Amino acid sequence: MKAILVGILLLSASVATAADFYVSPAGNDAHPGTADQPWASLTRARDAVRGLKAQGPLTETVRIHVADGSYPLAEPLVLTPDDSGTAQAAVVYQATAGARPVFSGGRQLSGWKPAENGLWTLHVPQVAAGQWYFEQLFVGGRRATRARSPNKFFYHIQDVRQTVVDAGGSPRKPKQAIQTLRMRPEDFEQALGNVGLEDLRDLNLVVYHNWDNTRRFLDRIDPQQGSLVTSGEGMKSWNPWRRNNIFLLENYRAALDAPGEWFLSRDGTLSYYPLPGEDMTQVSVVAPVTDKFLVIQGDAAADKFVEHVTLKGLTFQHAQWLTPPGGFEPAQAAAPIDAVVMADGARHVTIEDCEFGHVGTYVVWFRKGCRDCVLRRSYLHDFGAGGVRIGEAGIPANEADRTSHITVDNNIIRHGGRIFPCAVGVWIGHSSDNAVTHNEIADLYYSGISAGWRWGYAESLAKRNTIAFNRVHHIGWGLLSDMGGIYTLGPSEGTVVKNNVFHDIYAYSYGGWGLYTDEGSTGILFENNLVYRVKTGGFHQHYGRENIVRNNILAFSKLYQLQATRVEEHLSFTLERNIVYWDSGVLLSGPWDRVRHTSGNNCYWEASGKPVDFVGNTLAAWQEKGREQGSIVADPKFADPQQGDFQLAADSPALQLGFQPFDYRKAGVYGEAAWVAKASEVTYPPLEIVPDPPPLSIRDDFETDAVGQAPGGAGIHVENKGDSITVTDEQAASGKQSLKITDAPGLERSYNPHYVLSSLGYQAGRAFNAFDLRIEPETHLQFEWRDYGKSPYRTGPQFTIRNARLEAGKTRSLDLPTGQWLRLEIVATLGENAPATWALRVTLPGQPPQVFADLPYASPEFQQLTWVGFMSNATVKTSFCLDNVELNCR
Repeated sequence: MKAILVGILLLSASVATAADFYVSPAGNDAHPGTADQPWASLTRARDAVRGLKAQGPLTETVRIHVADGSYPLAEPLVLTPDDSGTAQAAVVYQATAGARPVFSGGRQLSGWKPAENGLWTLHVPQVAAGQWYFEQLFVGGRRATRARSPNKFFYHIQDVRQTVVDAGGSPRKPKQAIQTLRMRPEDFEQALGNVGLEDLRDLNLVVYHNWDNTRRFLDRIDPQQGSLVTSGEGMKSWNPWRRNNIFLLENYRAALDAPGEWFLSRDGTLSYYPLPGEDMTQVSVVAPVTDKFLVIQGDAAADKFVEHVTLKGLTFQHAQWLTPPGGFEPAQAAAPIDAVVMADGARHVTIEDCEFGHVGTYVVWFRKGCRDCVLRRSYLHDFGAGGVRIGEAGIPANEADRTSHITVDNNIIRHGGRIFPCAVGVWIGHSSDNAVTHNEIADLYYSGISAGWRWGYAESLAKRNTIAFNRVHHIGWGLLSDMGGIYTLGPSEGTVVKNNVFHDIYAYSYGGWGLYTDEGSTGILFENNLVYRVKTGGFHQHYGRENIVRNNILAFSKLYQLQATRVEEHLSFTLERNIVYWDSGVLLSGPWDRVRHTSGNNCYWEASGKPVDFVGNTLAAWQEKGREQGSIVADPKFADPQQGDFQLAADSPALQLGFQPFDYRKAGVYGEAAWVAKASEVTYPPLEIVPDPPPLSIRDDFETDAVGQAPGGAGIHVENKGDSITVTDEQAASGKQSLKITDAPGLERSYNPHYVLSSLGYQAGRAFNAFDLRIEPETHLQFEWRDYGKSPYRTGPQFTIRNARLEAGKTRSLDLPTGQWLRLEIVATLGENAPATWALRVTLPGQPPQVFADLPYASPEFQQLTWVGFMSNATVKTSFCLDNVELNCR
């Protein structure tokens, strides 16, 4: 090692006065690094800079000129404080004029041979020898599809059960558990009917649930039960797998049956099904080897920075991500996933005019102790997770390790979430004073931009962030839920979201908002934003404090235009001088008559001509109650809103309210015409909505669930304050086990705990629901069927049990015995023209059944059944038990 260092110093001495070094694909690292005798690698150039600095401080900028061509990258370029420049003499790695050098972390694969069934195969010796394995493949410059089933859309979970192996002290997230997922028989046969044990080694189960996805290996399959068994962390109680969650199976030989798919066997056989017209003797095929391109290893806490370094005009492609043995456990925004460019302790580092593509993780992460760094005018595409991360998910104890003042400007960030759809285009964690501006962010499955990482009102570092002039679109694609064009969390005083355009945002189920202030969002200004063509609302506040939504255009949301969820004592938000324009759905969703907010001088217009409803009021009646002072219902006179032209006519009535026109066309990238054109070169296909699942048929006797644990396959909502929903062996209507729902005093919400069967998909026919019930004297049970096909939801069959008395409707009641099992059966005919009535049959111990017919729906508009709920509304310590729950529709 000493001899190598001496050699580097001697060589550096010969060029110590040089400010320019050269790298070329035709170079050699033994050369002096001159224009006519260049080096072959960036690592060699980096070492020369170190040698140059060993002669004394840099007196002028050092430029490493990188020639055009392709460069192999077997390992990342690692920069330490020894590789820094200064404010007067920076270190710049840059492409030569007109060049676009490409560094590839992958290997070209050639020698393909035709095989049976239209496949082509290639033997990869390193894989056969156990020296290499890869999970991404890039064919003809695009990410090929790992063999999957089904080829299009997804399977739906029929049932899921969990057995906790190690609770780990956390009832809401067990440390270790076994999950058993049951498929529909026809789906199991299609996917796994011809699968042998050898196919299971690398098969991935990928489950999509709300805002998360889980990726797991299988322990085994059970053909008789049509089930898949996997193990790992216990499911999070706030976002478990549920019946009718969508999932797919990936990476097994039997699934290789569609053009564009591939599969790699452990014996080294790589198989590929070409696309029509694809010539495997000519097309470029690359498999990744390295997992990083650039690693910046500063130490801010020790005051040792990598600083005043610039990368300009360089392209990096092909980086790997390998599924670890435990898979990928669900994590919002794919927070545990790192990036191909990792920066710690970076200061005044600039990445400009670069390209990063075909990678398995996030692209760039300014993680710990970074400050005054810039990512500018760069093209980030085809990434497995998200685009850019700023800061950390926790608050560093040492203030020097806190990242701030990062600029992400004028970049194209698109085609992401290919492995981790829960990832984000640009993510800001506990980090302040950052600027995310003029970016094109598109084609992701979760939120476009996420700012803040605190659920609630506790300490957060996400202050004074500026998110401006970004164009965020084609987000969600109907895959995940609970997302936004811009998503915020926690106290964020001084953060400004302005002059952005958010459009074409569509969630799988709930969510799909333009402006989304989630838990604890505080002190954020949303101004001069254009939001259109979203699923669930131009603006939604779950809960937060003193946010301002001002002078925005919110148009064409499908279900609701404005949504608010939680009622709190403080001022939640101010809504003023906005234009809200729609032609489907309703205006307001949620308890707007109870949420503390200020709203006025807004212009509302329902373009299809329907009356505008303010929580059951006309505007005049709503204003008489102190709401919407100065607001109007009037056509704002957009130029051509259906075609995305929201410019206002000179005589727009919105202008009389003080609305200030803004040029939304300035959102997105800027600069040279070719760069601006590149942002718009992609034509996105029409949205294909995942088909509704076939109606579930449920029969649950809780015999396969572990005693003392929550049951699988349903929604469990508890506060863990003495309340619980667990399987018990204390009593059962049949068998040995039942479900016990225990209430407690002092809960935040009276309807907790509650047990829910959801995503049922019963649209027409005879719906039947039955269960055995055992109550106590102080049981207070509210039972409902709900139709979430419209907003607000409609309630159909409904009854209450309180003080051992059942009340159905206003006139039907029945005294019930306590401490004994009784049977209840509910029947209703669903559909648009079905009668708005239902029947209840109650069988008490030792008595003939009693039937209550022609009971009216709680909401006459109830048509379809999507949700069944058992809510314990007691405020004392009490419980009730369920057993033999049945639900079907024929």
